[in-house]
Amino acid sequence: MNNFDLLGNHIGEMCDVMDVWIAKLGYSYNHFAVLYSLSNAENGQCTQKQICDEWYLPKQTVFNICKEYREKGWLEFHESPHDKRERIMRLTEVGKQHAEPAYQATTEMFKRTFKAFGKQKTSQLFALMAEFNQVCKKEIDNFEIK
Repeated sequence: MNNFDLLGNHIGEMCDVMDVWIAKLGYSYNHFAVLYSLSNAENGQCTQKQICDEWYLPKQTVFNICKEYREKGWLEFHESPHDKRERIMRLTEVGKQHAEPAYQATTEMFKRTFKAFGKQKTSQLFALMAEFNQVCKKEIDNFEIK
């Protein structure tokens, strides 16, 4: 197995681990992504575009989930003061009651995970990932397809 395949296997395994966690919380990946983003958002608000960009989700998927949450009374939309086409979203009090337990549990689970992994290894992991990404970007820029 080459390193590219091995990298793909590790990324896939991490995705599977996250899918198990999200299912344990009672959500699908996409629904979790929207609720987590809204719970974690600066000033408690974000846009659909921000969620799409952060989680690599299609616009229509995020739109449909936000529409569903709005109909449930979990989410409210406000006009952006900067761009009339952009809609700012916020969780309602009812939405916070549903989102906060999943957000808090996720925060706690990862806090415990990184504590068990260790401060030094966590720093190394993130430093190596950042360095690997930079090397990969450089190689892509310099690579000429023949």
